[in-house]
Amino acid sequence: MTTKQSVGYHSIVTLFSPAKKQQTAAARAANVAAKLHSQVTLAQIAQPSDSTQEGANAQRINRLIADHPEITQTKQSQGDLLEIVKLADAVSGDLIVLDHGHFALLQPLLQASSETACDHGECDALVVHDDTTEGRKAADYQHILVAADLNDQGLMTIYKAVRMAKRYNARLTLLNVVNDLSTGTEEAENQVKNIRLRGLEAFTSVIEGLEVEKAVVVTTESIEQAVSRYAASQQSDLIVIGSHKFHGICVLLGGTAKGVIESAAADVLVVHE
Repeated sequence: MTTKQSVGYHSIVTLFSPAKKQQTAAARAANVAAKLHSQVTLAQIAQPSDSTQEGANAQRINRLIADHPEITQTKQSQGDLLEIVKLADAVSGDLIVLDHGHFALLQPLLQASSETACDHGECDALVVHDDTTEGRKAADYQHILVAADLNDQGLMTIYKAVRMAKRYNARLTLLNVVNDLSTGTEEAENQVKNIRLRGLEAFTSVIEGLEVEKAVVVTTESIEQAVSRYAASQQSDLIVIGSHKFHGICVLLGGTAKGVIESAAADVLVVHE
C-alpha cells in the first residue's frame, strides 16, 4: 500500500507571470501548501527583453511573498518555459502549478523536447483557471472529483485525491467512465454500472475518515468529455486524473489529461501513476 508520506506534496513549484496582474498559479500553490504544510518556490523565467521590467517585477514578487508566507524562496533563470524543469529539479519539486496561459505555451515545447523535458522524476502538475478578481486569494476546494481506472495504477491517483479532500475538508467523488459500450441496451448498461460500482466499493473500502461518493458513467463520448461534463454537473472545482504513460511535467502531454484541462471549468491535477 502507498505510504502516507508518498501521497503528499512537500516542495511545490510555481511560475511568476510578468504579463498578468493576478498571479493565480502562485496563489493556488500557496493555498495548497498551506493545507499540506509544505513550501512553495516561486520561479521566474526571464527573457533578455524583460530587463526593463526588473524593478517592477521585483516589487510584485515581494508583495506576493508578503501576501503568501508559504512562498519561502524564489529561483530565477533565463530561457523558455522548459527551464521550469531544471528549477523544479533544483528544489526537488514534486508538484508544479501552472495557469492556463503557461499550460498552452508549454504544450509545443514539451512535444518538441519530450526526451529531455520528461526526465524530472515523478512530479505531478496542477493547472488552474485564471482568476480575474484583483487581490483575491485562492478559495479552498469544495468538491474534488477523481477519475481513475480500477487497477493498481489508479490507486496513487485515488490516494492523492483522498489526501487533498481530507486536508480541504472537501466532498470527494470517485468517478469511473465506461465508453465504447458494444451494446446500447439499458440492461447491459446497468450490468456494467453494477460491476464497476462494486469495483469502486472495493477501492474505497480501505479509506478511513472520509465518505467517498461513487459514480459510474456509461457513454459514447470520449473519457475527457465525459469527465468534464460530469464535473460541471456536480460543480466540482478540482478534477484529479492519472497519467502512467508520461513522467514529470510531461504528464501534461497525455491525451486524456490535455483534453480534460482544455474542456473543464475546474482546476485539474494530473498525477504521475
